[in-house]
Amino acid sequence: MARVLTHAEAEEVADDITHPIPALKAIDVSGTEKAGGADLFIIIATPLDFSPRSQNRLLDKIEGYLRYISSEEFMAEAAPATADDTAIMVEIHAKSDTRVFELLERCRPWVAESNAHLTVVRGKQDQH
Repeated sequence: MARVLTHAEAEEVADDITHPIPALKAIDVSGTEKAGGADLFIIIATPLDFSPRSQNRLLDKIEGYLRYISSEEFMAEAAPATADDTAIMVEIHAKSDTRVFELLERCRPWVAESNAHLTVVRGKQDQH
């Protein structure tokens, strides 16, 4: 698992296993393509609310991924990122607050300016 080495160390962005986004400085899942580029996944397995804290954690997580794709480590593994071949894929619990999905939509231009594209996948709802 690749680690984001330059991400903030502030207490409010520290790891929190009780939050739907538990680890801000880790890449949850990634795969690289032989021809260059990669798919980097953010996994949000439990419903995410729209509290300021959750919004900040989500944006900090995306920012960490963007920093990683511009790092020397990423370039050595996957070549320089382009919006065509590098994806940040957010797999998010379907019962998350609808405003979170709207926030993710507003992030698309930011991600594109940083040489990636954002894909949002609604995870399946719990089967109980």
